[in-house]
Amino acid sequence: MLLARFGSLFGVGLLLMSCVPAGGTSQEKTASVAVPARQETLNASESVQKVVPVPPGADSGTASTHYEVTLNVNLAQQILEGQEEIHFEGRTGKIEWQTQDNVKIRSATAKGGELVREKGVLTVRPRSEGNHLVRVEYTAGAGRGIHWLADGGGLVTAFYCEGWMVCRNDPGERATLRLEIVLPVESGLRAVGPGKLEKQWRDHKDEHFVFEINEPVQTYLFSFGVAKLERSADSEDSHFVIYAKAGGHTSALKKTSEAYAFLRGKAGIAPINTEYTQVFLGADIAQEAAGLALMSEEYLHDLENKDDVALLAHELAHQWWGVSVGIRSWSDFWLNEGMAEFMADAYLEQHKGRAAYDAQIAELTRRMSELQQQGKDRPLHWEHCKDAHEALGAIPYVKGALFLDRLRTELGEEKFWRGIGLYTSRNVRRMVDSHDFESAMEEASGRDLRLIFDSAVFH
Repeated sequence: MLLARFGSLFGVGLLLMSCVPAGGTSQEKTASVAVPARQETLNASESVQKVVPVPPGADSGTASTHYEVTLNVNLAQQILEGQEEIHFEGRTGKIEWQTQDNVKIRSATAKGGELVREKGVLTVRPRSEGNHLVRVEYTAGAGRGIHWLADGGGLVTAFYCEGWMVCRNDPGERATLRLEIVLPVESGLRAVGPGKLEKQWRDHKDEHFVFEINEPVQTYLFSFGVAKLERSADSEDSHFVIYAKAGGHTSALKKTSEAYAFLRGKAGIAPINTEYTQVFLGADIAQEAAGLALMSEEYLHDLENKDDVALLAHELAHQWWGVSVGIRSWSDFWLNEGMAEFMADAYLEQHKGRAAYDAQIAELTRRMSELQQQGKDRPLHWEHCKDAHEALGAIPYVKGALFLDRLRTELGEEKFWRGIGLYTSRNVRRMVDSHDFESAMEEASGRDLRLIFDSAVFH
């Protein structure tokens, strides 16, 4: 994901942080289906058996969660009608799932525990260890993280999954997903979602698209898009696919393959998703998801006609740093965004020469100076972030990339890139913090880096 920067753009601005539908306000579009906020307690003694195990190599002790979501898209009213099952392992204490105000819960039931429903939060207190189930029916109108395209052209979601489903948005817990998106056949629209398209079929009036994420990831990686889209790929079994208004795009596919080869070499390991899809939509968006990136039609033009590969490389880098290696908390968001920004700049160096890299670092340095003058500087590891919204901002991107450039200079090429590869390959399918990164860089370089990390990361 990229945020607006300097007079130009930090990639592109993410429009979807706070969105209203095309042609109206969120209040106008959701008034007919609003459900008053209320609290209720439901009890049931049944237990269920379906739960997704944590894959080998993942953090031990991490309770697995599996979401099954069906979304019927009402294009006329710009509303999502959702049915959801949350399968989870019983734990002591309480478990909370979040929703935004635009999500109106019609019903919620729990098996194997007590459920309390309040505005914005579903809380379950399991009565015993074992596997449990929550079922929810709801509607979702326009809200932060959802943008409806003009003239019934579809929609796109980004980052805030709690704007269109019930979920835990804490990065400390990863989950798997089965997402079914149901569209009217007459609309001619296609859904493109996270993970892998497992099924697609048509009944007499609807088109069904089923996407599955079978490797646990954070829920902010569940984003999807719906629009009139044509598929482009080098071959039927290609690992790289593009969806856009029209087909073709061999140039963009070639640039994707080249950037992938560079990033794969630096990471020392392939990402957990073997297929990578890029979707170019009529919205101002730059958002990574599991095996997926959502970007704008305007950027596709610049990619193919101006050789602007920065955003492509940034979003692709997230398949390693953000998807395959996930942060433990919002405190270390820079390990996602600073790493992706730096890796995009490093790819520019290979693609266009050292002068292009130096220009990017100079611009980041200028931006960092502005942030300091505005009193916005802070440590990269920032424990005051309570949620995703507070984690966002320029510091993780700008200061994070500059710190990595500083490490590269301090350690030298060989030791620096050895450390990046060690950090990445060691932590695939794990959740990390800044100490994990420091440890890998120290091991690779054979140096004590406490002073360097203390000065920029922790203080």
